[in-house]
Amino acid sequence: MNNIVDVPGWLKSTDYRGPVGLTVKCYIRPEKLEEYRALMKEHLDQTMTEPGVLHFKFNSDYESDNIFWLVEEWESPEALLTHLSTTWFRDQYLVRSIPMSLEPSQRALYKINN
Repeated sequence: MNNIVDVPGWLKSTDYRGPVGLTVKCYIRPEKLEEYRALMKEHLDQTMTEPGVLHFKFNSDYESDNIFWLVEEWESPEALLTHLSTTWFRDQYLVRSIPMSLEPSQRALYKINN
């Protein structure tokens, strides 16, 4: 599941109602690093106010300065789907972050077992 458009399909169709996680590996253009960090601060501040968010962290890769990891946990598939449907996510985060990307992000969506 490496495409953000694949994620809502499962979130809409699953019978699973427990917590879910999403980890995203982002590859950012070297000349856009500071701009991306500022955008992620806004994204973090905005997302932490949303219902259903359990964990939302933005981390730097240990080997490469232009790779970042976004680690999210949500109360349910519905909560994550709601987040992905917000105006902020669609019209601000995606619109602004995609041009900063060096290559498409990699994503892992998973059920949280504990």
